[in-house]
Amino acid sequence: MHLLLSTIALRPYVFIFLASFLFIAIVNFGLRTTLLFTVLTYAVSLACEWSSIHNGFPFGLYHYIDATRGREIWVLGVPFMDSLSFTFLAFASYTVALLLSSPHYRRGADFRILDTWEIRRAPRVWLMAALFMVMVDMVVDPLSVLGERWFLGKIFWYDPPGPHFGVPISNYLGWYLVAAITIGIFQWIDAALNRGADKPAGMLPGMWSRALLGPILYAGIVTFGITMLFRINAPNIGWSGVFIYLPFAALTIHILTRRESHGDAAAIERHLADFPYERDLPVWKPASADKREFRRATA
Repeated sequence: MHLLLSTIALRPYVFIFLASFLFIAIVNFGLRTTLLFTVLTYAVSLACEWSSIHNGFPFGLYHYIDATRGREIWVLGVPFMDSLSFTFLAFASYTVALLLSSPHYRRGADFRILDTWEIRRAPRVWLMAALFMVMVDMVVDPLSVLGERWFLGKIFWYDPPGPHFGVPISNYLGWYLVAAITIGIFQWIDAALNRGADKPAGMLPGMWSRALLGPILYAGIVTFGITMLFRINAPNIGWSGVFIYLPFAALTIHILTRRESHGDAAAIERHLADFPYERDLPVWKPASADKREFRRATA
């Protein structure tokens, strides 16, 4: 117990992101999906990290420094929290891809996505999510390399250092591979466990704007990384992160605000056909003047 508390105290930001992920994933996809995805993704990422520190695949060769042994949990020569971070990074990236690929619905301040099983399993969502996860790593990995400048401390080094602020290109190629595997795992688990008329345990379909929580987590991780880069006096890397995400932010705003992205009655019905336990939510009930038209369109 002492070592667990010490692990949390050493990396409080990871624990906050992890706790946020668990809550967001449960209210959106259910308890079983969240727990199984967490376990399987941790196993995949741990195996890939173990392989990388021994033979350089898939992230390139790097070495952990034993400075935090006795202060945090280690598993097979890898800090426990390092591998665990892949779970919330993969999940948050998937929710952003789902947000950008689905029609949207607004009722007052409540924002929802009209996703379907076809959209959730679409290859474009899978590949986009993997790319978004690599984009996060292009901010956080150069930050981690400079761990001695902030409270993380220097815990690893690449052998040899790479061209992207000390990070090798093989690391990003490896991240894309692992992201594709772990996000594919999430899509498979979600479809295997959650298809059907019954609401998954723990899910809160009526929660206000729950579909935005995952993308907010993604934005929080990116903002933390870029902010820390400026705070540790690494402005060149910080500005690199800013310019990576400026076009992405502009594209996201464009997609979310254009008229074509707003779902019509047919899109609502396709969503409710795949997730029938949401059909009785008040959010789908239009103002009284529009009720007849809505009912005819969704009949």
